[in-house]
Amino acid sequence: MKKTLLTLTTVFGLAIASSAMANEAETMKLQELRACDMQAQQLPEEVRTKQQESCKCVVENTDYDALVEAKKSGDMAKVQEIKSKASQSCRGAQ
Repeated sequence: MKKTLLTLTTVFGLAIASSAMANEAETMKLQELRACDMQAQQLPEEVRTKQQESCKCVVENTDYDALVEAKKSGDMAKVQEIKSKASQSCRGAQ
């Protein structure tokens, strides 16, 4: 079931990423969700689930519209602030 979901997520993500009409923020979010899955696969099984949940929490709590805007304007302090805010919200939830 997990492998099927991972495969579907990857296929869906690749379809979105390759589409010229895709929203940049959504594409970035999907890429980061795939990265979470790939990173988790490299970890020992006993820590995999917790790390994957933590990574996905950060992705789900990141404002990708603001992130894309900050990156386009070159405001790296704002990029860091957005990522930090997402990480902090997940630490509080755990």
